[in-house]
Amino acid sequence: MWIFYILLLVPVLLQHTVMGTHKVPCETRNRLALAFFFGLLTVLVMLRHESVGNDTRNYIHIFREFAGVDFKDIRNSPLEIGYAFLNKAVSAVSGEPQVFLAVTAILTVAAIYPTYKRLCVDPSLTIVLFCTMSTFVLMFSGMRQMLAVGVGCIAYEFTRKKKLIPFLLAVMLAMSFHASAFMLFVMYPLYHIRITKRWLFAIVPALTLVLVFNKPIFTFLLSILSRYTRFDGAVSYTGAYTVLILFSLFAVFAFLVPDEEKMDREIFGLRNFLLLTLALQMFAPLHELAMRMNYYYIIFLPLLIPKIIQYKSQRWRQLALLGRNGMVVFFLVYFFVNAYRGDGNLHVFPYHFFWENVG
Repeated sequence: MWIFYILLLVPVLLQHTVMGTHKVPCETRNRLALAFFFGLLTVLVMLRHESVGNDTRNYIHIFREFAGVDFKDIRNSPLEIGYAFLNKAVSAVSGEPQVFLAVTAILTVAAIYPTYKRLCVDPSLTIVLFCTMSTFVLMFSGMRQMLAVGVGCIAYEFTRKKKLIPFLLAVMLAMSFHASAFMLFVMYPLYHIRITKRWLFAIVPALTLVLVFNKPIFTFLLSILSRYTRFDGAVSYTGAYTVLILFSLFAVFAFLVPDEEKMDREIFGLRNFLLLTLALQMFAPLHELAMRMNYYYIIFLPLLIPKIIQYKSQRWRQLALLGRNGMVVFFLVYFFVNAYRGDGNLHVFPYHFFWENVG
């Protein structure tokens, strides 16, 4: 567990302390904090033991199988073609599974980090939120989908620049790693809609209806998906209500606190993603597929909340500042409490390096 204290606490200290005899500029400290976090995170994902992450052993088994498959036979694999090709390409260079874990870790973080580097204004808050989101533990377990989520960040950059063709190509690439990445097609139109507080008169009742009738709505949607994909069409209750409450509070905060006259187009777009994550999370208690579809937008929440605080209105200035400090402390404690309890962590905790003997 000690390594996670370093992962979270060192960036906080880097952001909030003065280093050396001369005061280091705030922007420099912020860049160092974020770079340290993602650098160490990459190392941890690269060097994890096969026991870390529910699916790691399965992925290692699949990788070893691909080592004996010819390139021409990849198309016969039941896995998505992009992930199958990546397995074969790495196995052609090295048959060592740890090399494959390292390559996927580097590719995933390399796709996510540029967006975080560009948008992050408060590393401490962004990092604690990132580690609280389900995408954090998925980094250590769901390699296939996190590669797709990473490509989703690339698709986002094309979205904000209004580059439709590269966006579509990026989405198709993401789908070649995980079929659930079809959810990224929603990103382009959703980002470019300007949803203001005036829309809440329609949005709140609509979301309420989605929550009340979530089972029949999701059953219908699953019946359509199951015709064209391998997704299971059965509804099974997962009990995932805590995250739904959290996302609801984030949505209230994101519409209450900021001065919309100060917000730029990108913040409106990211806030639209929050509304989608809230809507999708209303189905998560019924089926894990809803959460799988949600990962592609959850990844942006740790960037949105600090931006909302940055654009705070004068009326809610005090609430924003108190909320920021409260969230940093609360989510730090929340992370470690849940890590020690082992709740919903995909067997990421306790962490072990690959060279350790694990009974």
